[in-house]
Amino acid sequence: MADSASDRSSGECAGDVDWMKLPPELWLEIFSYLSPVTILNVVAFVCRKFNSLSFHHSLWKELDVTNWVGPIINLDSFIENLSPVIDLVSENLRSLSFCRITGNFVFGSDKRCLFYKFSNIVRLELPECEYVTAQILEEIRQNCTKIETLNLSRCSNVDDQAMQVVSKFEHLQILNISECSKVTDEGVNFIADMPCQILQFLSYNVHQFSDRGIVNLVSKQTKIEFFVLSGDNLTDSSVIDACHCLSNLKTFHIYNCKNLTDRSIYALCGKVRLECLYLQRATKVSTQAINHLFQDKPRLNLKNLSISFTDAVVDETVDAISSGCPHLESIDLKFCSKVTDKSIDKLIKSCRKLEVVCLHGLTNLEGDWLAKIDHYLPKLHCLGIAFCSGIPDEKVKHLLLRKPDLTVIKNRTPIDELKQIGDTSRVLRKITLNDFE
Repeated sequence: MADSASDRSSGECAGDVDWMKLPPELWLEIFSYLSPVTILNVVAFVCRKFNSLSFHHSLWKELDVTNWVGPIINLDSFIENLSPVIDLVSENLRSLSFCRITGNFVFGSDKRCLFYKFSNIVRLELPECEYVTAQILEEIRQNCTKIETLNLSRCSNVDDQAMQVVSKFEHLQILNISECSKVTDEGVNFIADMPCQILQFLSYNVHQFSDRGIVNLVSKQTKIEFFVLSGDNLTDSSVIDACHCLSNLKTFHIYNCKNLTDRSIYALCGKVRLECLYLQRATKVSTQAINHLFQDKPRLNLKNLSISFTDAVVDETVDAISSGCPHLESIDLKFCSKVTDKSIDKLIKSCRKLEVVCLHGLTNLEGDWLAKIDHYLPKLHCLGIAFCSGIPDEKVKHLLLRKPDLTVIKNRTPIDELKQIGDTSRVLRKITLNDFE
C-alpha cells in the first residue's frame, strides 16, 4: 500500500510539471544544442514563447551554414530563406561561416545584403567558395570593418590581387589561405606589409612561395604565433629566419619541405615557447639532428608533436622524446617505419598525459604494450594503428573490452594497395567491438 501511494504521488508530481514555466535561461541552454535550421524551421513555430526565444541574441552569436544543405548554389534563394533572422540577429552576430558557394556571389543588390547587415562580424569563414575574388573581398572589407579571422582556404580564385585587398583589413589577426594555388610571393609581400600584426598565418599546400617571400614575411610580421610552411621551393632559410624572427612562435607546421636539412632542425633548438611542432616528409634530415632537438637544453615544452614520413626517426629518437617531452598530449609518428615496440613501451610509460597517439604505418610493431596502455594513459581517447600489420586483432579487441570508449583507427585496405588509392585518409576507419564478432 505504501509503495503504491508513493508511486502514485510521484506520478502526479511528474504529470503536474508545467514545462512552459521553466525560466527562459534553461530553454536557451536547451536550444543552444540545436542547429540553426532546427531553431528556424521547428522551434520557432511551436508557440509564441519559443518563437521569441528562437531569435534571442545568445543563440545567434555564430552562424555556420556549412552543413545545412550542402553547397549553396543560389545565394539569392539562401538569403531569402534566412531573411527572418538577418535583421533580428545581425547586430549580435560575431561569426559567419560558409562553405562551397558555387553560384553567383555578388553583393550589388538589396537582396544580396548579407555582409551589409552583418557588419559586426569578427570571424568570417569562406572555404571552397570559388566565386570569392578580390572584388568580393573589397566589398566585404568596406562593410565588415571588424574582421579579425578570415578563412579563404581552397578558394580557387583568390590570388595576389586578393591578398592586396586582404592586407588592408585593419584588425586581421588570423589568415588562412591554404590551397590557394594562385597566391605567390607577391601576395605574401602584401601580407608582410600589413599595418596590423597577424598572429596566425596558415598556408597548407601553397607551393608557389619561395624563401624570399617567407623571409620578408617573418621579418615584418614578427608577432606570428601559429605559422605554417609548405612548399617544395622552400629551404633552410625560411625555417631559420622564422625561428630567429618569431620570438612568440607556439605552433610551427612544416609540410612537404623536402629541401630542409639539419640546419633547420638545429634552428628549432631552444624554442622554449613552442607547444606544437609538425614536421612532415623532411627526408634529408638526420637522426642525430632530430635526437639533438629533444636532448638539447633548454628543453622544448611541446604538447603536440608530429614527425612523420621519415626514416630519420628511430627508437633512440622516440626515447629522446619520452625523456624530453613529458607534457605531450598528442604524438604522431606515422610511417616512421624503423620504430619498434621497445621505444613505444617507454613512450607510454613516460608521457602519461597523452590523449592522442598516431602510429600508422609502423610495420615493426607487435603491440604487447596495448595490454597496459589504458593503465599508463588514462586520458587516451584516440589510437591510430592503421597499416600496423604486426599487431594482432586479438590485442586490439582486449583493449576495446577494457576501454570501449576509445577510438581506434585502422585501415580498410592493405598497405600494398595504398599507392593506388593515394589518399591515406580514405582507407581509414574507426574499429569497434562489432568488428570482432
